[in-house]
Amino acid sequence: MKTPKTHSSQLVYEGFFNMRKDRLVREDGETLDFTCLEIPWDAAVIIAQDVEGRLVINREYRHPTGKYIMGFPGGRLEEGEDPITGGKRELYEETGYKSDELTLIGCCYPIPSICNQKIYFIHAKNAVPSKERKLDPFEFIETELKTEEELKKEILSGALIDGILCTALWYKNHATH
Repeated sequence: MKTPKTHSSQLVYEGFFNMRKDRLVREDGETLDFTCLEIPWDAAVIIAQDVEGRLVINREYRHPTGKYIMGFPGGRLEEGEDPITGGKRELYEETGYKSDELTLIGCCYPIPSICNQKIYFIHAKNAVPSKERKLDPFEFIETELKTEEELKKEILSGALIDGILCTALWYKNHATH
């Protein structure tokens, strides 16, 4: 398969993330414009289970939707940060839980049609609550514990969920570690 060539690239917005417009040239010579969302960091999602096997779940206010959405804890990795280290940090900051049994179980590009961000999935076993969490000012999060069966029932009943949650569950149940 032939990859289109980038004829030109223009930054059209710079901020928390960047927007870039590329002019692509196909093999047949046709040109087309393509808009890309540049996110300068990768992210980690943590599928944490407490000592009883219950999943640590967040309900987080996601402003673009105006709603609280259910998902796993996670967030952006700092520049050069290892996904396990970043996942451990994000789990603590968002939930107050800690685990020393973290394993990288997969990764994906969640919206490659417009974005370059990669998400790493980390499984954390035997998570225990510790001190208070350290939420960022724009994070509005309620943390809950659910069995996997309870979570699946809630998803199937139409609960508002982050799409990454389903990918994370798939990795949890299919990765060999």
